[in-house]
Amino acid sequence: MEKAIKVLIFLLSVIIGLGLSGCPTSPGTEGNPTENPNPGTNPGNTGISWSNEANGTLRVANNTSKDMILFIGQTPSPNSIIGGVKAGTTKTFDISDDVDDFNVGGYLILRGISNEEYEKNKANLSLVKIEYSAMATYRSGQRFSTEINPAYTGDYYYRVTNGGRIGIELRKNSPDGEKIGYLPALATNYYLYSSTPDDITIFPVYVFYSNITKEVTTIRPTSIAESASVGPRPIGDSSLATVRFPNDAALSWAQIVGSIKYPVAFIKVINNVMNQSAAFQSASRVYFAQNGYNSINSGETLTFEILASDTGQQLLMNLTIYGGNISIPIRNGGTVLAIKNGYDYTVTLNYVSGPVDNASSYTAEIIEVGIRDVSGEISSL
Repeated sequence: MEKAIKVLIFLLSVIIGLGLSGCPTSPGTEGNPTENPNPGTNPGNTGISWSNEANGTLRVANNTSKDMILFIGQTPSPNSIIGGVKAGTTKTFDISDDVDDFNVGGYLILRGISNEEYEKNKANLSLVKIEYSAMATYRSGQRFSTEINPAYTGDYYYRVTNGGRIGIELRKNSPDGEKIGYLPALATNYYLYSSTPDDITIFPVYVFYSNITKEVTTIRPTSIAESASVGPRPIGDSSLATVRFPNDAALSWAQIVGSIKYPVAFIKVINNVMNQSAAFQSASRVYFAQNGYNSINSGETLTFEILASDTGQQLLMNLTIYGGNISIPIRNGGTVLAIKNGYDYTVTLNYVSGPVDNASSYTAEIIEVGIRDVSGEISSL
């Protein structure tokens, strides 16, 4: 009898073992725990897409070693997350269904957290460490490009307060330096991060989107006295410093606006040449547009900010096509136009007639539109 029971137990164990061997080790993975059944999502993050999105206009390059999850607004929530970007990759996002005025155009505050932070705090996302912030514009048919810089993520931090009534794009070491982060208007005690404790000099570049022109306007500081310096400290350090902009707390916002002058000219380039993207350059320098791209696609219009002078400066500027092999000089009725800071200009690239591989077959005509009114732009928000 005892022997029969032992045989029965052995047979049952074999049957159970055979049954279990046919079951997947993880739901949906069919026995392969490393395979993601849906390559567009992360198995640990239900509903978060990691794949490129068709017809996306927002391009994000994640240059860090962390998988990053992006959301719109100040605090992440399941409804504000727009997707993720894997470490060391670039992804395009289709945000047309995330905003109500995509066809008209506008801007949004884009922020990012690591996937590790999300997994650790997804029960209460208000606790996450937000390591990335930027302002991004959108409009049907228009592109915007931004990157997540590993130098401004990490285990050191400091606080920044924006006492002004428009947003601030923070730049390292100069008004044209690397983008550190973005602070909305009247933002108080925002945490920013760094990969090292090395001292950082920060320049505030005031940035706003005009609901009238549907374009970004940037107001760069003209003096080092407008900058601030700070030494990041380890997270949790009680000696955490706070940087405040503007530097002079006694200045009213009206005084700030009254003293502002645009240190650049704004040049809108319209590319009407079929099947050719164009690069906007002066000598060997290729300029990047406000949306982060350095090429104007056929049928596209992009705006560039060019350092000139207040009284007017003649700049030899060109538009190049066919991979830079054909250079079309930018002229106003055959002459070089003097470009002035604070003014708007429009350049239109057209094919006129003749061989398509000859620069004389094209024109790049520039016209002066007029001076920008700082106070009018700001009051329009």
